[in-house]
Amino acid sequence: MKAEDYLKKAYRSIYNNDFEQAISWFDQALAIEPDNADIHYRCSITCARSNRLDKAIAHARLAFALMPAQEEYKLHFDRIQAKELTQLAKKRLDSSSSSSSQGSNSSSAIRLLKRAVQLDPLSVDSQVWLAIAYAETGQYVNALKALRDASSLPQDEAVATQLRELEQRIRKTMKT
Repeated sequence: MKAEDYLKKAYRSIYNNDFEQAISWFDQALAIEPDNADIHYRCSITCARSNRLDKAIAHARLAFALMPAQEEYKLHFDRIQAKELTQLAKKRLDSSSSSSSQGSNSSSAIRLLKRAVQLDPLSVDSQVWLAIAYAETGQYVNALKALRDASSLPQDEAVATQLRELEQRIRKTMKT
């Protein structure tokens, strides 16, 4: 079979919401054409949608390395890296609430989240977690700024409501 045949099967699997099977078809296409940046890119997107972030990053990195002039690949790679940094920061924040190294974990999380926001300035998730990290370290002005930045991004009403509630809690904490 040709790589193109496996791609057709991958797209059919995606259409049927069978993302794991689609990833398998992408892998088979890549076995035939390992230097095809477009297949790596499309596989990365599917992996990201399936919460297989490590594999998504690996394929995004390869797509970008194979075709660095392709802006779409660079943007996707940046977004995936931002997701990874945000997840890592969340873990640091979670561990800081249960450990004695709270300050260093929170400071580390802030650095990771700032980089995530640089990589993907449209990530509401990264902005919100940055606000939470700032609030945990008592940097309420920075927390409110991060929330305002998150509020200015496209989002659904449920997220907008949560952002307003979080802002109210931070303002209340500032007063006490």
